[in-house]
Amino acid sequence: MRVTSIEAPPAYQATTVAWWRWGALLLIAFGASAGCSKDDGRFSTPATPGHEVVLVDGGGDLNMRASFLDGELIFWQHQDRADVLAAFLEKPFGARPRPRLIELPDHPQAVTAAEDAAGQICLVDLRYAEGGLSMITARVSKDRGVSWSQPQLVHREQGRLVIFNSDSLVAGRSGEWFLLIRYRLGLAPKGQFFQVYRFQANQWVLRGLVPGTDDLSVLDSASLGASNDGRLAVAFITYAGALRVLESADGGQTWVVLGAPSRLSVPGVRIPFLNPPLVTERPRVAEHMPSVRWTPGGWAVVWEAHVRTRAGVLLTWDNYVDTLFARYDRAAGKWTATARISDHRTVIRTTMPPLNASNVMGALEMVHREARGTDFRHPHLAVAPSGRLAIFWSELRAGRIVPVASVSNDGGASWSRTVVFEAAGGGDSDRVRGAFDPVGNVQAVYHAWPGQTALRAPNGVGLRASEMLLR
Repeated sequence: MRVTSIEAPPAYQATTVAWWRWGALLLIAFGASAGCSKDDGRFSTPATPGHEVVLVDGGGDLNMRASFLDGELIFWQHQDRADVLAAFLEKPFGARPRPRLIELPDHPQAVTAAEDAAGQICLVDLRYAEGGLSMITARVSKDRGVSWSQPQLVHREQGRLVIFNSDSLVAGRSGEWFLLIRYRLGLAPKGQFFQVYRFQANQWVLRGLVPGTDDLSVLDSASLGASNDGRLAVAFITYAGALRVLESADGGQTWVVLGAPSRLSVPGVRIPFLNPPLVTERPRVAEHMPSVRWTPGGWAVVWEAHVRTRAGVLLTWDNYVDTLFARYDRAAGKWTATARISDHRTVIRTTMPPLNASNVMGALEMVHREARGTDFRHPHLAVAPSGRLAIFWSELRAGRIVPVASVSNDGGASWSRTVVFEAAGGGDSDRVRGAFDPVGNVQAVYHAWPGQTALRAPNGVGLRASEMLLR
C-alpha cells in the first residue's frame, strides 16, 4: 500500500492525478484553467484559543456520546468500571468544574439527552436483553439534572434490535421531545425502518413511521430536526450513498419528500486505454453523516461527500472528503446551491492489500491507518438564538486529525475561513459536536485519542472540550 498526501487548492487537487501521465505539455495546456482557485467569498474571523478541559482521561468507549445541551451544559455517556452513567457538567470552562453523575441501572447500550427551551432535560437510554429484546426508557429533569422523574417505557420489542443516534432525540416546544428510532441491520418489515415517538403531556406516543427509508444505509447515522412551528425533518443516507431529506408538518404522522441538495461536480479527465488500461471510470461520490437543523431561514443540512478517483490499475484510488452545506428554500420549493464549507483538502492515495481470511481485521486496520483523513468527519450543525450558524467537523492537518469549525453570520449565505481548535495531547480528535456559548463564542466536545485513530482501541479513548473566543 502506498499513500500520498497532497495539499493544494481545491480545483487543482481534483485533476492532478489525471494529468501526470500526459506529461508537461498537457500540464501547461490545462493547468492554467484548472489550477487557478478564485476567491470563494470566505471571510476571516479573528479567533483566540480559550480553555480546554479533560472530561474523560482515557478508557472511554468508542461509541461514547457527548454533546452540548445548551451553551453552558455538556452531557456525555460515562463508563465507570462496570457501571454506565450519564454525566452533566455545568460551565465546563469555569473554575474546577465537577460533573454530576446519574447512575443508570441494567447497563444500557446507549444513552442520549436533549434540552428544551425552558431548560428541562430529557434523558433516554436503550437496553438489550436475552432473546433479542430491545427496550427504551426515558426520564425528565426540570432542574438541569439534579433530580429526575421515574423512568417511562418508550419502546419495547422482541426479536428485532433497535438503535438510535446522537441526533435521534430533539426538543420541540416546551415540555415536548421527539425520538427517532431505527432497526439494526435493517431487520424490520418493509416501510418501518424509522419510527417517531413524541413525549407530550407526560406520556410517550408513537406518532408514525417515516416512509421511503427501505433503502437506508445501515453504516450511516440519521438526523432528526424539529422546528419552532411544529415541523420535523429527517435526513439520512440511502444504500447507494445519496442524501435524502423528508419533512412532517404534523409531528411525525405524515411525511413529504424534500429531495436533496445537488451534488458538487467533480472535475477530472478520464481517457480510455490509458488510465488504467482499457478502462475509463468516473470518480465515485458517496454522501455520509448528515446533520439537519431548523434555522431562521428554514431547514439546513450539513453532510460530507467522499470522493474516490481511480488512480491506476487494480484497487488504487485517490481519496478526499468535503464538508458541505445547503438550505431548503420553502418559497421556491427547492434546495439552495450546495456550498463546500471545508477550505482545506487532503488527497490520499491508497491501494487495497490482499485480504487474508485469517487476518481480515488486521488488513482492514491497515487500510484505515493508511487512509487517515478520509474517513468519517461526523459534521455537526449548531444554531445560535441569534440565528448565527456554525459547522463543526474534524480533518487532517499537519499530520493530526483536529476539530475545526466554520461560522456564518447570514444564515449560510457566506462562511468564515476554518477555525482550528488547538487540541492538546498530540493525538487525533474525532466525533466533534459543538455549540455557541451565551456570548457567541464557539465550543466543541470531541473524542481524544492517545495517538492515531484506529478501528480498535483496547485502552479506550478520552473526551475533551475546548472553546474558541471569537472577536
